[in-house]
Amino acid sequence: MTLIFVALLAIMFTGLPIAFTFMLVSTVVMFAMQGEFGVRQLVLGMYDQVAQFSLTPIPFFMIMGEVFYQSGLVSRTLDSLSKFVKKVPGRLAIITLLGGGVFAALSGSVVANTAMFGSLMLPEMMKRGYSKKLIAGSIMASGALAMVIPPSALAVLLGSIAGISVGKILIGAIIPGILLMVFYILYTMIVCTMKPEYAPSFDFEESSLKEKLIGALKDIVPLIFIFLMVMGIIFTGIGTPTEAAALGALGSYILTIFYKKFSWKLVYKTLVDSLRVTAMILIIIAGSAGFSQILAMTGASRDAVIAIMAMSSSKTIIIAIMLVIIVALGFFMEQTAIMMITLPIMMPVVLNLGVDTIWFAVLYLICLQIGQLTPPVGLALFTMKGVSPPEVTMGDIYNGAIPFLYMDILVLVLLAVIPPLITWLPNLQ
Repeated sequence: MTLIFVALLAIMFTGLPIAFTFMLVSTVVMFAMQGEFGVRQLVLGMYDQVAQFSLTPIPFFMIMGEVFYQSGLVSRTLDSLSKFVKKVPGRLAIITLLGGGVFAALSGSVVANTAMFGSLMLPEMMKRGYSKKLIAGSIMASGALAMVIPPSALAVLLGSIAGISVGKILIGAIIPGILLMVFYILYTMIVCTMKPEYAPSFDFEESSLKEKLIGALKDIVPLIFIFLMVMGIIFTGIGTPTEAAALGALGSYILTIFYKKFSWKLVYKTLVDSLRVTAMILIIIAGSAGFSQILAMTGASRDAVIAIMAMSSSKTIIIAIMLVIIVALGFFMEQTAIMMITLPIMMPVVLNLGVDTIWFAVLYLICLQIGQLTPPVGLALFTMKGVSPPEVTMGDIYNGAIPFLYMDILVLVLLAVIPPLITWLPNLQ
């Protein structure tokens, strides 16, 4: 089994896409063990995994994010949000984090969130003399919220690979996602109060109560309504996550008509881009299914479960070890690869321990989010660099991410110590 993992890592470093790396290794190993019959079983197992109904929300969630991203509706929302944020320390950074939370509830894409707020808010904060570390950190944190705040495509993928209810994971991630945003904002306010040079104050035109209410009704409430509709349908059991996601996608197109942003070109581009991402995710799941078969057939899953259970008699210590492993892997591997390698091994351990699977899944998701902000392969770091001017260096970006990583860890510990913060809402269903 060690040879298989070494082969996986070696092929990954050649630049071959992760999903095809897993498929290649699984095919070679299966053929060596069982010949043509083994390969046929491998293909059938992959098909069964990607043909699951639980995966169908993914393209609709992707469409929602693409519509809001490409139509420019988020710019209007940011303008309206800014009217409610008065003269507080780090005002623009706080607006970025609030906007990131709102858009995360509609996109589910870390890259889209980071790229959008980098394009919209970075020039304005640079012009106002904000610290480059604070600029980079707040924008990346706003982007990373999309991994936790539902609807998160990675949460759907996690539920499918782990065999856990997708709807319950999405519901369970609501409070943790809000907590992350609150901790980010509190940190920003505290650091900007202690170090005013990080965010120089500036004069801005104060909006009247009437202007605030009109802006909220026009540009914020409709977006929040779509989020509440999607999550409400899932929470109440009126429809499946798929039906809720489909209504959300339809609602996003209806909003573009209302705001006069609709065009058939927009429909074409959002559908094509969404299908491209969905196809990539399905290929990743197929690769994961093949690798899981190899682990089961070689007995590696059983041996790994026994080894992990033997580390300690304490559930807490075993769970902590697994979470630390996920965070450590995030320094070197992409999130989907981490899921494909660890979930087939860790989920049997979680079930044997009798631990709430939704609680563990959300903690797992936050550990994956930490990987978005850690060098050298954090996706948010590279997306931030891609939208930044030359004067914002990778050093600024790394230093900007560190304080928000501390906030992630604080929230992770809080959720681990107080499980009802995750399990309360799903248990109400």
